[in-house]
Parts: sequence; structure tokens; C-alpha cells
Amino acid sequence: MGKSKVIAIVILMVLLTGVSFGWAKDSAEEKVLAQVGQYKLTLKQFNDQIRSLPPQLQMAVQRNPQLKKQLLDRWVELTLMALEARKENMQDNPEVKKRIEDMTNALLAQHYMKLNVSDKANVSDKEVRDYYNKHKSEFVQPEQVRARHILVKVPANADKKQWEEAKKKALEIRAKLLKGESFAELAQKYSDDPGSKARGGDLGYFSKGQMVPEFEKAAFSLKKGEISQPVKTTFGYHIIKVEDKKPSKQRSFNEVQQEIRQKLLREKQIKLREEIVANLKKKYPVKVHEELLNNSNSMPNDSFHKKPKK
Repeated sequence: MGKSKVIAIVILMVLLTGVSFGWAKDSAEEKVLAQVGQYKLTLKQFNDQIRSLPPQLQMAVQRNPQLKKQLLDRWVELTLMALEARKENMQDNPEVKKRIEDMTNALLAQHYMKLNVSDKANVSDKEVRDYYNKHKSEFVQPEQVRARHILVKVPANADKKQWEEAKKKALEIRAKLLKGESFAELAQKYSDDPGSKARGGDLGYFSKGQMVPEFEKAAFSLKKGEISQPVKTTFGYHIIKVEDKKPSKQRSFNEVQQEIRQKLLREKQIKLREEIVANLKKKYPVKVHEELLNNSNSMPNDSFHKKPKK
């Protein structure tokens, strides 16, 4: 199956399980993209649904215009089948009616939350500035190091001899580096770290707390351009070269204001949502039987907690 076909199927699944193309009656001002029986799909409706996709799927559609044609064809197919299903009164099937009710509830709840949460939660410029002034310590960029490394890996249950052989190999690689050979080329040739090998051992910038302690201690103690002795970690021996260092610094308000705005907006939306749900629980009776979640009899026979068959 081709890559574009797979992407098309994923997009169609998102549309069908999320906000599928509505069979809305046409608006006089909008151009009709397709019509099946009395149902019309306008260009605006179609583009709105594309924009509702996750960003990565939107990009896939932009890069491969043929996907739009596939989506349009699927709308036609679905509408044709739906027309025939209605003719056979399948909408009266109890299972179908329950699913329609569930989807209706989901859409109504989504619209209700938009009107009462998303549209009402606002953050002023003053709130953003005040938060920054009171929480500057949250926006301190820690010291960072950019380093390359070459890993000589040892097996998980390596014995003393295997560790000695790994160290010997690491020292031989280090000797080549001290003679002026390219770190990137030697990393591509000798490193056992698949994540950085192809990049010449480049790990990019990292701050304290992101690497194993032994590696971190060595990297932050080296000067720019300096090459370490073999550093032993649980993975094996590492040869480390520091490419650059960035001192700790205070991030400016302009750098973080959007980040703060989004944080405060999320907090307000969560608070509003919790208040709404709490009030609705007082208005409507709610009964929840959480104990049933732990009832093993309610799990399907092939559930994930069972051992796989041999």
C-alpha cells in the first residue's frame, strides 16, 4: 500500500470518527462542490473540515492535492450509502439510534463548551505582564552545552574483560581524534549510538538533568573544543567533545509572552469547565459505578492484560 493511500485512510478515519462531513443543506451564497440526491457539500464546508484536521494531516493534504479528490470521492460514497440506508429505514435500528444519540451529545457538548468556555475565557495584556513580573524565575534558561559523542557500547551483562576491551577501543578512537581526525567522521564509523551516529555524534544542546549523571558531569566540566577521556556509563564508554556552551540567562518578556498567555488561558478554561460541570452535577442526577471498571468479567477475552498465546 502506497504512502499517500495510507495517509488518505488515516485522514478519512479522523473525519469519520471526529467531525465528519455534514450533510448540510446548501447555503445560497456558497459554491456547491458536490451533490448527492438532496444533500449538498459546499466548498466552504469541505475546506473547513480540512482545517479541522490535526496539523500533520493538514500538511499531508497540502503536499498531496490528490488526497482532496480522495476525500471528496469518499463523501460521495458515504452519502450514497446513507441515502440507501435511510430508504431501508436503518436509522430506526436501535444500535444506530444509540450511536447517533452519542454523536449528537458529543457535538452539543462541544458547542456548549465553545460558547461557555472557549469564547468566554480571555487573558489581558496586563495579566500576562503581571505573571511574568511575579514569576521571572520560571523563565530562566539554564546553562546549556552542545556536544558530540562516540559510544563504545558494552552488553547489558558485560564481564570485566568486555569492559576493558571497550575502554581500550575508546582510547584508540580518542588517540585518532587527538591527531586531528574528524570527530564527525569517526562517530559515523565507530559510534554504537544509533540516535546520533548518522549526525556525526551530534547531540545538540542539552541542559543539566537530561543526560545520565556521569555523562552530564563530564560534558559540563569540559571547555569548548575539549575532548574527554573515556567516560564510563551504564551504556559503555563515551568520548565527548564540547562544541559550544550557553550560560544561564533570563528569557525576556517578548520571548515568553505567548507562552504565558496560553498557560493562563488554559488555566482559565479549566477553571470555567470545572465550575460548569460542578453546577451541572447539582442540576442533573449523576450516578457513577467505578467499581465496575475493575470487574474482570467486563473485560474482553483477548484483553491486553493477558499473556500472549505461545
